[in-house]
Order: sequence, then C-alpha cells, then structure tokens
Amino acid sequence: MQAFRPGFPASAALIPVLLAGCLESRMPLFDEARAVTPAPAGRYEQQEYKAGNWVKRQTGSLAIENRSYRWKPDDQQGVDFFTLHDLGGGFFIAAARRKNPAPKDPYTYALFETSKEGYLAYMPACSDMMKLKLPEEDLPVVDGSDCFYSDRDALVRSLRHYAEVMRPTDRYVPVKP
Repeated sequence: MQAFRPGFPASAALIPVLLAGCLESRMPLFDEARAVTPAPAGRYEQQEYKAGNWVKRQTGSLAIENRSYRWKPDDQQGVDFFTLHDLGGGFFIAAARRKNPAPKDPYTYALFETSKEGYLAYMPACSDMMKLKLPEEDLPVVDGSDCFYSDRDALVRSLRHYAEVMRPTDRYVPVKP
C-alpha cells in the first residue's frame, strides 16, 4: 500500500465513473460535514490500466466548493459533485449523489488510495464484490446489478478487502501546466 503524503497535489477526478458505480446506499453512510479536501483544485487526467500500461481516458477540471468537489470533464456537458472521507493510511472513500437528487436516488461509493503519481481508484461492480469471500456481516443486499450497504463499516471493510486482492480500475494524476 502507498503512504499518504500530506499536501500531495493529486486528485480525485473520479466522479464520472463513480456516479455509474454499483456500490450504493439508500441513506448517507458518511457525514458531509466531516468530508476532507486533500486534492487541490486544478486539471487532471483519468487513466485506465490496459495491457500492462496506464492509458489516458479523459481530462477535466476539479474545483472545491466548501467540503465538496466539483468535476467537469472536458468536452462533456454537466458537472458531478462528490465528497471524500479519510479512512487513514492513504485511503479515502468517495461518496456521490446527484446535485438535486430525487428521494430514491442512491448514494454511490468508491475507494481511493494515494500513490506516488496520484490516486488509485477501486470501483468494483457488484458482481465483483459478490465473488469475494466476504464475511456474512459484510455482504451487501443485491438489487439487480447493484450492491446496497446499510452499514458504513461493512462497506469500508468490503472495499479495503477488494483493494487487497484486485488491481485498481483507474488512476487520476495532475496535469502539469
């Protein structure tokens, strides 16, 4: 695991994938008032791992509003909002919900880990989580293709276990001017 470096200029330019995530809750599992903002505002590149290499997927701009992030991908309409929650040891949970949610809109979650280059993103599909040998108390409720958690600690343990056995799905790095 990578060590967290205070003040490290990496980003969590992650929300386009996070909002499509499959790890969800119907009620908030994290207090937005306790969100942290370790990633500075600026331009970032999202990369995916293909054939042993990190390959550019897209770039965009990250802004901070109070304790929330706002992500605007280049050449795309719309803005995404999310918060980060410090788990210690260089790990953060990203929590997202639509800006003006309908009552039944879920909260979505992903795990991020600091690295030398930026942040590593672990955004498993529900089917990926169900393949893990999780203890019964950490199993989500499955609804279609989505995994719903009602317990914050179970979600955190499940995502950390996933990160121990699986490769990150994406990486986010600052774009140098």
